[in-house]
Amino acid sequence: MLTDKQIFKIRKAFNGTNQRLIFKVLGDTNRYRIFEMLGKESKISVSDIAKVLKISVPLASQHLKILEQHSMLEKEKKGQKVYYKLKADNKIAESISREVI
Repeated sequence: MLTDKQIFKIRKAFNGTNQRLIFKVLGDTNRYRIFEMLGKESKISVSDIAKVLKISVPLASQHLKILEQHSMLEKEKKGQKVYYKLKADNKIAESISREVI
Protein backbone atom coordinates (compact mmCIF):
# COMPACT_ATOMS: atom_id res chain seq x y z
CA MET A 1 0.00 0.00 0.00
CA LEU A 2 1.23 3.51 -0.82
CA THR A 3 2.13 5.96 1.89
CA ASP A 4 0.70 9.48 1.92
CA LYS A 5 4.10 10.77 0.83
CA GLN A 6 4.15 8.43 -2.19
CA ILE A 7 0.59 9.39 -3.12
CA PHE A 8 1.50 13.08 -2.95
CA LYS A 9 4.55 12.49 -5.15
CA ILE A 10 2.48 10.64 -7.78
CA ARG A 11 -0.22 13.32 -7.79
CA LYS A 12 2.41 16.03 -8.17
CA ALA A 13 3.75 14.24 -11.26
CA PHE A 14 0.33 14.47 -12.97
CA ASN A 15 1.30 17.63 -14.80
CA GLY A 16 -0.42 16.35 -17.95
CA THR A 17 -2.50 19.36 -18.97
CA ASN A 18 -0.55 19.93 -22.19
CA GLN A 19 -0.56 16.26 -23.07
CA ARG A 20 -4.33 15.99 -22.60
CA LEU A 21 -4.88 19.02 -24.84
CA ILE A 22 -2.72 17.55 -27.58
CA PHE A 23 -4.59 14.26 -27.50
CA LYS A 24 -7.90 16.13 -27.52
CA VAL A 25 -6.79 18.16 -30.56
CA LEU A 26 -5.62 15.01 -32.34
CA GLY A 27 -8.92 13.31 -31.50
CA ASP A 28 -10.41 14.90 -34.62
CA THR A 29 -9.87 12.61 -37.62
CA ASN A 30 -8.84 15.35 -40.05
CA ARG A 31 -6.43 16.96 -37.61
CA TYR A 32 -4.85 13.58 -36.88
CA ARG A 33 -4.51 12.89 -40.61
CA ILE A 34 -2.87 16.30 -41.12
CA PHE A 35 -0.50 15.57 -38.24
CA GLU A 36 0.26 12.14 -39.71
CA MET A 37 0.91 13.62 -43.17
CA LEU A 38 3.30 16.17 -41.73
CA GLY A 39 5.08 13.41 -39.83
CA LYS A 40 5.90 11.84 -43.18
CA GLU A 41 6.47 14.96 -45.29
CA SER A 42 8.67 17.86 -44.23
CA LYS A 43 6.13 20.50 -45.24
CA ILE A 44 2.84 20.61 -47.14
CA SER A 45 0.76 23.46 -48.53
CA VAL A 46 -2.75 24.14 -47.30
CA SER A 47 -4.23 23.48 -50.74
CA ASP A 48 -2.47 20.10 -50.98
CA ILE A 49 -3.74 19.11 -47.53
CA ALA A 50 -7.27 20.04 -48.61
CA LYS A 51 -6.93 17.93 -51.77
CA VAL A 52 -5.62 14.89 -49.93
CA LEU A 53 -8.38 15.04 -47.30
CA LYS A 54 -11.07 15.97 -49.86
CA ILE A 55 -12.13 19.00 -47.82
CA SER A 56 -12.32 22.71 -48.63
CA VAL A 57 -9.28 24.94 -48.24
CA PRO A 58 -11.03 27.06 -45.56
CA LEU A 59 -11.81 23.93 -43.52
CA ALA A 60 -8.21 22.70 -43.88
CA SER A 61 -7.05 26.16 -42.75
CA GLN A 62 -9.25 25.95 -39.65
CA HIS A 63 -7.80 22.57 -38.69
CA LEU A 64 -4.28 23.86 -39.29
CA LYS A 65 -4.98 26.94 -37.19
CA ILE A 66 -6.05 24.77 -34.25
CA LEU A 67 -2.92 22.62 -34.56
CA GLU A 68 -0.79 25.76 -34.76
CA GLN A 69 -2.48 27.33 -31.71
CA HIS A 70 -1.54 24.25 -29.69
CA SER A 71 2.12 24.61 -30.73
CA MET A 72 2.13 21.50 -32.87
CA LEU A 73 2.75 23.17 -36.22
CA GLU A 74 4.42 26.21 -37.64
CA LYS A 75 3.70 27.93 -40.91
CA GLU A 76 5.91 29.31 -43.61
CA LYS A 77 4.71 31.70 -46.31
CA LYS A 78 6.19 31.62 -49.79
CA GLY A 79 4.44 34.16 -51.96
CA GLN A 80 0.73 33.43 -51.74
CA LYS A 81 1.21 29.81 -50.67
CA VAL A 82 1.27 28.83 -47.02
CA TYR A 83 3.14 25.69 -45.98
CA TYR A 84 2.91 23.93 -42.65
CA LYS A 85 5.39 21.67 -40.89
CA LEU A 86 5.65 20.03 -37.48
CA LYS A 87 7.05 22.35 -34.87
CA ALA A 88 10.51 21.12 -33.98
CA ASP A 89 10.53 22.14 -30.32
CA ASN A 90 7.25 20.46 -29.31
CA LYS A 91 8.56 17.39 -27.48
CA ILE A 92 5.13 15.78 -27.11
CA ALA A 93 4.24 16.14 -30.79
CA GLU A 94 7.73 14.98 -31.73
CA SER A 95 7.37 11.91 -29.55
CA ILE A 96 3.96 11.05 -30.99
CA SER A 97 5.15 11.43 -34.56
CA ARG A 98 8.26 9.33 -33.90
CA GLU A 99 6.51 6.53 -32.00
CA VAL A 100 3.09 6.35 -33.65
CA ILE A 101 3.51 7.55 -37.21
